[in-house]
Amino acid sequence: MLAACLSVAGAAGALAQQTGAGTDNTWSLEEAIDYAMRNNLRVQQSQLNKSFEAVDVRQAKLNRLPSINAGGNYSYNAGSFQDPVTFSLETQDARTSSVQAGLSVPLFMGFQQLNQIKQNELELQASEQEALSVQNDISIQIVTAYLNILFATELIKTTDLQRTLTQQQLERTNVLFKAGSVAENAVLDLQSQLATDELNYINAQNQLDVARLSLMQLLNLPYSQDFRIEVPEIPEPDQNPVLVNGNEVYDIAVQTLPAIKAADLRVLSAATAIEVAQGAYYPRLSLSAGISSRYSNNSRFVYGRETTVSFLRQELFLDPEGNQPIGNPYVKVYGVRSLNRDYPYFDQLKDNIAKSVGLSLQIPIFNGFQVRNNVQRARISEQNAKLNADIARNNLRQTIEQAYVDAVASQRRYVAAKQQVVAAEKNYRNAELRLNSGVINTIDFNLIASTLRSAQSSLLQAKYEYTFKLKILDFYQGKKLSL
Repeated sequence: MLAACLSVAGAAGALAQQTGAGTDNTWSLEEAIDYAMRNNLRVQQSQLNKSFEAVDVRQAKLNRLPSINAGGNYSYNAGSFQDPVTFSLETQDARTSSVQAGLSVPLFMGFQQLNQIKQNELELQASEQEALSVQNDISIQIVTAYLNILFATELIKTTDLQRTLTQQQLERTNVLFKAGSVAENAVLDLQSQLATDELNYINAQNQLDVARLSLMQLLNLPYSQDFRIEVPEIPEPDQNPVLVNGNEVYDIAVQTLPAIKAADLRVLSAATAIEVAQGAYYPRLSLSAGISSRYSNNSRFVYGRETTVSFLRQELFLDPEGNQPIGNPYVKVYGVRSLNRDYPYFDQLKDNIAKSVGLSLQIPIFNGFQVRNNVQRARISEQNAKLNADIARNNLRQTIEQAYVDAVASQRRYVAAKQQVVAAEKNYRNAELRLNSGVINTIDFNLIASTLRSAQSSLLQAKYEYTFKLKILDFYQGKKLSL
C-alpha cells in the first residue's frame, strides 16, 4: 500500500510538472510564477482568509434582518404542579406541553450595525490587498530561486572549465616530470589543485540542487531530478545601466503596492471600530412579537350542559325535641352538569393560542465603564494600525533604497570584475607558458589560477545580484517580472 501511495504521489507530481511547464517540461519564469499563483500553499491560505472576511461582511448585513426562533417542550409531572392551561394547582400525574415562536427586530442600535458593515467591508478590502501582497512575495521568492539556479548553472560551467584546465596542465606536467624536466612536487601541487577544483565543482552542483529544490517547494511540487528551467539571455550589467532613481520608484510603489494599500485600509477599519464601540453609549430600541400555545392531558373539552334531578331526604318532627317523626319525605333537587370528553392535543394548541407584541428600550446608565474602556481599546488599536502603516512605508523605502544602492554597486563591481577577469585570463595563459618552460613553479601558477577563479566568481555574483536588484526595482514600479 505504501509503494502504491508513493507511486500515485510521484505520478501526481509528474502530472503537475507537465501541467505547469511547457511541452518539453522546461519551466520559464512566467510559467513558474503563474503556476505558483494557483498552487502555492501560502497563496491558497490568503485566498481563504479573504473568503472569511467576505462571510463576515455578508453576516454583518444580515444582522439587520429580524430574528425568528421557535421552540417547544413536553414533560411528565407527578405530584403537585400548576397546570399550564388552567393555571390551577393540581396533585396528580399529568403530561403537559407547550410551543412558542418569537420574532425580534432591531430598530435602533446606536448605528453599530451600519458601522460594523462598513468596518467589515474595509477588512475585506484589506484582505484582498494582503492576498495580492502574498502573491507578490511569492513572485519575488520565485525570481530569487530562479536566478540562483541560473547562477549555480554558470558557476558549474566555470568550475568544470577550471577543473578541465587543471587536469590538462597536470597531464603536461606529468610528461615533464617523467622526462626529468620538473620536480615531483610540481605534480603533487597540481594534483592538490585538481582536488580543490573537484571540490569547487561538487559545491556548485550542491548549490544548484538547493536552488532547484527551493523553486520546486515554492511551486508546491515534489523533488524531481527532471526539473529544468529555461536559460534566458540576461543582458550584461554594463550594457543595461540603472536608469531610475530610488525616490521615483518609492513614489510609484507607495501608490500601487498592495501591502501599503492593505495597511491604509486597516487604519480606516480601526477608525470605524471606534464608531462601533461608541455606539454602545446610545439607547437600543427593538420590536418583538410572539405566539404560543399549551396542552395538558387533564384538560377536558366541554361540549354542553344538562339539567339533573335528584331527591334529598328530609326528616320532619312534631315537637322540637324530635321524638315524634312524621315521616321521611323526599325533596327534589335540580342541578346542571357539564358534558365533556377528551381534549385532543392539536385542538388544545389551536384553542390556547396566545399572541404578543411589544417594544423594548434599553438605556445604558452604568456598566462598569465597559463602553468607555472598549472605546479606549479601539483608539489604541487605531494608533497601532497607523504605526503599522508607517512601518510598512518605512520598510518599503528602505527596501527600495537598498535595492537601488545594491544595483548601482553591483554594476560598478561587475565592470571592475570584468576588467579583472580579462587581466587574470591573460596572466593565466602567460603563466601556463612559463610553467611549461620551467620559469615559474606550480605554487606561483596555482596562485595565478586562484586569482582567475576568484575574479570569475566575483563577475558571476555581480551579474546576478545586479539582475535581481534591477528586477526588484522593476517590480516596485509595477512592471511584470520577467527575464
